[in-house]
Amino acid sequence: KLRSASGSGGVAKSPRLVAAMSTAAKAAQLFLDFVNETGSPYHCVTACTKLLRASGFKELTESGRWSLTKGGKYFVTKGGADVMAFVVGGKFSIEESGFSMIGAHTDSPCLRLRPNSKMSSGGMLQVGVETYGGGLWHTWFDRPLGFAGKVVTRTADGKLCEKLVRVSDPVMIIPNLAIHLQSADERKAFQVNTESHLQPVLCSSGFDETEGEKVEKEEGILSRHHMALLKLIAKEAGCEPSDIVDADLCLMDAQPSNLVGVYKEFISSPRIDNQLSTWGAIQGICEFASDDSAVATAKDVAIAVSFDHEEVGSSSWTGADGATLPVWLERTMTALQVPDAAKPEMLTRSFLISADCAHGLHPNYAAKHQAEHRPSFHKGIVIKTNANQRYATTPLTAALFREVCKRCEVPVQDFVVRNDSPCGSTIGPIISSSTGVRTIDVGAPQWAMHSCRETCASSDALHMLNLSKSFYTHFRDVDNSAAKL
Repeated sequence: KLRSASGSGGVAKSPRLVAAMSTAAKAAQLFLDFVNETGSPYHCVTACTKLLRASGFKELTESGRWSLTKGGKYFVTKGGADVMAFVVGGKFSIEESGFSMIGAHTDSPCLRLRPNSKMSSGGMLQVGVETYGGGLWHTWFDRPLGFAGKVVTRTADGKLCEKLVRVSDPVMIIPNLAIHLQSADERKAFQVNTESHLQPVLCSSGFDETEGEKVEKEEGILSRHHMALLKLIAKEAGCEPSDIVDADLCLMDAQPSNLVGVYKEFISSPRIDNQLSTWGAIQGICEFASDDSAVATAKDVAIAVSFDHEEVGSSSWTGADGATLPVWLERTMTALQVPDAAKPEMLTRSFLISADCAHGLHPNYAAKHQAEHRPSFHKGIVIKTNANQRYATTPLTAALFREVCKRCEVPVQDFVVRNDSPCGSTIGPIISSSTGVRTIDVGAPQWAMHSCRETCASSDALHMLNLSKSFYTHFRDVDNSAAKL
């Protein structure tokens, strides 16, 4: 609560509120540091592995043998777009242990470079892009844009090499159409033709410094993209434009993420959905792993895992609907010498928190929420339930989750969509159905999901972090104490 400051005409905050705001701000800053290094699924995974290496996690490879020990800390990646970090409890037991998992995703709706992006119109050099996922595309207009992603280059000895590139400078923009050039109906609707209206401007032909450059043979990559763009990419990749073979680049908001509001209580950022959950799970397992006592007494294998391609259905080489997680779990059990007959038993004792952001109550559109399920900022993590199984939550998984949150004093809210509204989905039902693992869908509340720039509360970043640490610490005890049918 706020009270008037004596004789100052301003407001003063209670010591308790000041302490709470300070703690939330520290967690929010950790997330800001994380998300300001991302821009693509590949950069999200790189930011995760940076945290994991700093916390002493050992990297495993998909192509190598896994040798695991009790108390060990490990991580593995796939395609640079998936990551799984895990800690083997010091008291791991074939007869009593399971996997305590938090799952999220590394991708977000965005505009991605086309294989042939070279296009021009009205004296402007433009970059051809493809829509990825279900974005609020009107939010990409009039916003300075950079890009990030992965390129494949050819080295001097003819070998192929993958490299990450990230251009945070505002090098592109998608201009809106002036109101005076629109009809009355167009002004009301603001309908975006994603094929013709969303192609960013890179520069004007008059300012293009590469226009006079002569290329002996304009073939391959040089014929598919503007030289001005290739030079930007090559500079970041440390190569020549002609060395670039292919690329997967995501456009991104060039403005860094930041705190907003008179009390700086809100996080304004691209990719909150779902890098907030990915960060919370990875940061949480790092902090859990730093507690030697907690790891030594843990029975379960604690896992933080995040996948690519959730925004387009998860059916891919690096998606949650592929073989990635089942294979990783199988390899983990094999390396821990779990007999084949005992592996289904271990999965039965396992649990997955599918962490993906939830829809927070919007002050201007409150009627869009079901009247009895209106999750708000600062009031905790949201349990998402859907009778048609768009979410994997069950009464038992919800009850177990509430008990874990109770132990770490993380408040809990509930969300159900209105009967006259569509319901999104997550990796929760996908993984639950493919592995048979008990699952719950939860998330921190946010505004403007799938916008180029989204908003959440700094306190809910802290809630997500505290939940993750508590889950890895307390779930096995909570589960063992529950009487189940």
